Amino acid sequence: MFGEPERTFASSSYARLFAASDALIFEIDRDGRFAAANPATALALGYMPEQLLGARLLDHVHADDRGAVEVGLSNMFERPGEVQALRTRFVHREGRTVTLAWQAVVDAAAGRACAMASDAGGRELAERAYEREHAAAARAIAESEARLGALCDHIPAIVYLKDEGGSYLFINRFFEALLGRRREEVLGRTDREVLPAAAIEAFARGEAQVRQRGATVEIEEVLHGLGDGARTFYSVRFPLRASDGKIAAICGVSTDISGRKSAEAQLVELNESLERRVAERTAAAEDASRAKSEFLARMSHELRTPLNAILGYSELLEDEMRERGTQTWLADLLRIRAAGKHLLSLINDILDISKIEAGKMLVHIEEFTVAGMIDEVVATSRPLIEKNRNAFRLEISPSVGSMRSDPLKIRQCLLNLLSNAGKFTTAGQVEFSVARQIVNGRAWILFRVSDTGIGIAQENIGQLFREFYQVDSSSTRRYGGTGLGLVITQRLCHMLGGDIRVSSRPGQGSIFTLELPAVHIEAGGSEVALELDVLSEKDVARARVAARELCQKLGARPLSLQKIATIISELARNMVLYAGGGKVVVGSVGAERKCVFIRAVDEGSGIADVDAILAGRKVSRNGRGLGLIGTKRLADGFRLHTGPTGTWIEAEVNL
Repeated sequence: MFGEPERTFASSSYARLFAASDALIFEIDRDGRFAAANPATALALGYMPEQLLGARLLDHVHADDRGAVEVGLSNMFERPGEVQALRTRFVHREGRTVTLAWQAVVDAAAGRACAMASDAGGRELAERAYEREHAAAARAIAESEARLGALCDHIPAIVYLKDEGGSYLFINRFFEALLGRRREEVLGRTDREVLPAAAIEAFARGEAQVRQRGATVEIEEVLHGLGDGARTFYSVRFPLRASDGKIAAICGVSTDISGRKSAEAQLVELNESLERRVAERTAAAEDASRAKSEFLARMSHELRTPLNAILGYSELLEDEMRERGTQTWLADLLRIRAAGKHLLSLINDILDISKIEAGKMLVHIEEFTVAGMIDEVVATSRPLIEKNRNAFRLEISPSVGSMRSDPLKIRQCLLNLLSNAGKFTTAGQVEFSVARQIVNGRAWILFRVSDTGIGIAQENIGQLFREFYQVDSSSTRRYGGTGLGLVITQRLCHMLGGDIRVSSRPGQGSIFTLELPAVHIEAGGSEVALELDVLSEKDVARARVAARELCQKLGARPLSLQKIATIISELARNMVLYAGGGKVVVGSVGAERKCVFIRAVDEGSGIADVDAILAGRKVSRNGRGLGLIGTKRLADGFRLHTGPTGTWIEAEVNL
């Protein structure tokens, strides 16, 4: 076949190999012409094999390499049988340069040189690319090391690196300054050669722990002899491992915390001093508050006695004047009686608030129908509401049923709300609705009083339950009152295990909602199965174990048991840490007793910003809010009441 070797590769097998090989194979005669060329050779130069046959090799060689190729061909034919190697630039048919590395040997009998070549251009490019990448990597490593060194030099802490033998490989400028020696004097030396004797043992001990554990070691240590006297350092030492996993070096970073430790000691001393002063002033304030409450209670009784006499005599005089038909002093007597009743209501409010603050307000539990109590409340409050030309609407759910609570206190709360609605609404509408609601198997009664009166601005709603507070100072002059009605209502609700909610808009009216349990839970009641005093940390664990055992007997699921144990721990620890102790009450509620309640009661100063804490917008500095947030998320029902006289928290978990 044209283009195939005739004698050198006479075998038909080798002829097929010659034609099919990807290697560049060709033969050159004594005149320097192609005697044979396989397709791979022709393709590398941009020709067909037939086009190369008979063409001069030098005609395809780059002009700069022709002299070397000519000499090489001459040497080949002068020394047949000896392999000659050349690296030559050929010119492709399209004009580009192709570099071939080729070896040739002359067959004297055939009078031809047999050659095998490979494309060296790609390898050259690869070698150059490798050299460029290697150089770039070396530069990047050098730059990275320089940046790391500069970073370490600017860190205000000891930074060092040691090899496995304990010789220093690197120290930063801060370490240099403490040692008072240049870096060059330290590198390659050990601790015994560069460190003060007082610091050698600390370094050796810390690095021995790293080698023993094979992991990072953090410790606070006092180092002597570095700088001016003894200094406290927070040291972190960790191993650097070789590819085989063995420790090849140890790195250490030690931060001087002497100033911080000194500040902490001063802060502890200051806190202790402040705590003593706060405790002293708190005790004094509590004594003063107790004395004030007792004084108000005593004085209220002393004032009510003569005031009741005045009211009684004014009524007798009024009856006598009406019988005689004398109208001369009747109007004055009516004014006296109205002023006396108003004064008596103020004295009653002051007496109630002082009793609550002094802890002398008692709860009297009895069974009663809600509808019957509502009839009495409406009969008393309707004239006050209609006096200002207001329409009154009452709505009672048929399923409201009965309550087991203190009816007198509930009646007082409702009268306060209804009288406020009638007082601050003119020619409008007052609505009073009562409904029963089941939450987690426990019955609650919702009393809702809404009006279309003057309303309350959002920024003032949070201040409604402060003693003697009026939304607007002009309200006192225009509407009267002491600002104690809502405070008393809230405190009574809390005593009965409920709460009061408010929503309002200026000019559009207000809505007050009382939420009270249908069955008041009291100490010793049938619902209470566990009542424990929690005064120390050991009581927290005792309460958790006792509550868990109780709930297991009630048939609680494992997940519910875990919830209950966590909630008990959070609430009990909250009381121990921040209230000096309190009481944990646990029991079952609901018609089928499938819900357990956990109530924590303390007599602390309350929790500031509790709404912000529970909404996740704020956590108190002492961490108190974290336990509350966790409890609220775990519980199936959650209620919290806090104020200056203490806090109680109730969580419900379905068994």
